[in-house]
Amino acid sequence: MNKVKGKHTAIITIIAMFAMSVSLNGQQFNTSFFGGITASQVDGDSYSGFNKLGLAAGFFVNRHIEYNIYWQAEIRYGTRGVYKGPSDNDPTLYRSGYHIVELPLSVHYLYEEKIMVEMGTSPELLVATLFWDENGLMDPSTYPENRRFGLNVFAGIGYWFNERIMAGFRYTNSAIPFRDPEEWNHPLYRGYFHNVFCLSMAYRFGP
Repeated sequence: MNKVKGKHTAIITIIAMFAMSVSLNGQQFNTSFFGGITASQVDGDSYSGFNKLGLAAGFFVNRHIEYNIYWQAEIRYGTRGVYKGPSDNDPTLYRSGYHIVELPLSVHYLYEEKIMVEMGTSPELLVATLFWDENGLMDPSTYPENRRFGLNVFAGIGYWFNERIMAGFRYTNSAIPFRDPEEWNHPLYRGYFHNVFCLSMAYRFGP
């Protein structure tokens, strides 16, 4: 677990340094921090439902292109995975946690300075994976093999309450599978794909 905490510290340090760099050298950019909660599932496994709750946080910069269109770049850290709890008929538990760093790039349309619509794509890096069953944390040697690097696509909507604060909702889906299919997979499945909903709040700082 200390190894995971060390990775988390390094990620937070990178985000902070990037934020300070943009704030000092790029006053023409709009700069914001954000944080929120996620609900996720995996397409391709035998479980269904957005039952795995997680967190997302990061930093983004955006800049006006023309009319009401902006481009936006982010550094984003989040958790996703699967959760299947015990029930009266099935005492087993299954929980997975994927800790991922993303670098999203998107295009935004801002309507009347209030309503934001976004679409984009993001390369991503898997920094840690954890699996639990009803007996606790599982042995890492039993973990399935996942791809270290991935790509996703996303779309979302947001609302600026004022010049500083925005609430946003985003849906993210793996553009390529993060794990190859198993032998039992249905022929229509090409592997395992993350599905993630995220509800977040952003704060814009600077002049």
